[in-house]
Amino acid sequence: MTEFYLELPEYKGGGTVESEKKRPLHIDKESLRVIIFTHHFKIIGDVFIPKSGRLTDFLNRTLGGENTDIFVPVKNAECFSISDGQLKYIADFVSLNKNQIHLILPYKNNR
Repeated sequence: MTEFYLELPEYKGGGTVESEKKRPLHIDKESLRVIIFTHHFKIIGDVFIPKSGRLTDFLNRTLGGENTDIFVPVKNAECFSISDGQLKYIADFVSLNKNQIHLILPYKNNR
């Protein structure tokens, strides 16, 4: 019977070995407050775009020639009815299909 040995990296403290490795797929992002208009709702919430990035680039992002991000994550969403302007619901998180977005713009109080 053959024995195999797995050599593990030495633990240096201060966190797990995994957390000390650089995450190659991680992208630093910043929060941007936006107003989104769909057919039925006006949504005010936060989207996360790459640091020093543009909202347009975030929405048009593709990977390998295919649109891989069909949904836009929106945090702290306040959803108002287009028909009567009334606040219909507040949600910590909404996943919004890009095809439903008619208009998106930065909220006027952004820094």
